[in-house]
Amino acid sequence: MEASVSSSSSLRRRAPFRCYCGEKPVLVVSWTPENPGRRFYGCINYWVGRKCKFFQWRDDEICEHGKVLIPEQRQRIIRLEAEVARCYRREKFYTVALAFLLVICGICVFNCMGR
Repeated sequence: MEASVSSSSSLRRRAPFRCYCGEKPVLVVSWTPENPGRRFYGCINYWVGRKCKFFQWRDDEICEHGKVLIPEQRQRIIRLEAEVARCYRREKFYTVALAFLLVICGICVFNCMGR
């Protein structure tokens, strides 16, 4: 019995060959409150105006705790990525400022030595 469950689950996880309009479906992540982080296959034409209705879940359904935890962790990741980007910009600014000061100091030393 267990073998049939795993085989049907693995069949559902494979990408379908073609959708209803003949295109290869793309893997998309859902961020709805009901299915946060859950992956599914959908037709690429859905987002460009041709409303192909092809849809197939890749992942199993998410438990109630996961529906709370996944969006919280996603927001935390977004905040941390923004903080890293701010630190990188600040470090880049200080690196440029330090290089500029070293050039100015070098010019001053060169001018003082020439006198």
